[in-house]
Amino acid sequence: MADLIETRDITQEEIISLSPYMKKHKEGLWGKSYQVIPTLVHTVFGDGGQLISLDPTNSRPWYYLILAPSEIESFEDALEFITENEEAIFQPIEEMYGNVDDEEDPPDEDDGVDGCMPLNIGSGYTCGYFYDYKKDKVKTNG
Repeated sequence: MADLIETRDITQEEIISLSPYMKKHKEGLWGKSYQVIPTLVHTVFGDGGQLISLDPTNSRPWYYLILAPSEIESFEDALEFITENEEAIFQPIEEMYGNVDDEEDPPDEDDGVDGCMPLNIGSGYTCGYFYDYKKDKVKTNG
């Protein structure tokens, strides 16, 4: 069993630093184009030095942005981190945005899930790794 990961709330400075990644942009899936705004996870894991994404299969192309430990240096590291810390990652998402399993009328692509997507991992997930983001771009008081 993996050690518990340290967590904290995201700072306003970190939210501002993520603004380039939070913009509406095109994502493609199965030959169709979507305008997507990622959902920001407001919990920082470890030192928050690396930006990764959690991409639930049932919610693609929408995804979550997560500040994770700076030791993550590849897609494989990101997937391992999420797999080993599922409960710690999923819990704050569910607390802030809900869980699609708990909703009587789950959202679909036309319900406007941009930026506030409830968790839906019933069919699994993958992740992403942002090669162009590192903690030195984030100025915090810590």
